[in-house]
Amino acid sequence: MLKKMLAAAAISAVCVSTAFAQADIVCDQSGMTKLETDVGQITDSGKKEMAQKELAMAKEALAANDQEKCKTHMENAMKGKDPM
Repeated sequence: MLKKMLAAAAISAVCVSTAFAQADIVCDQSGMTKLETDVGQITDSGKKEMAQKELAMAKEALAANDQEKCKTHMENAMKGKDPM
């Protein structure tokens, strides 16, 4: 029973932290410019390629004025710069 409660708490914490992280992202031109700079500094070629694709999709979403989709793709691009 305790294990199930701990597992549920862990899953909830991950979901909440993702929601809060996305709330901090601002999908506008200055945010894109900063993200482009950050993506340009990624040294791992696999992560950089993934981040560039996500950045391109974020730009498309920004142009379509789809804020939620834009934030999601920006967040995914930022994951490429995190050491995993």
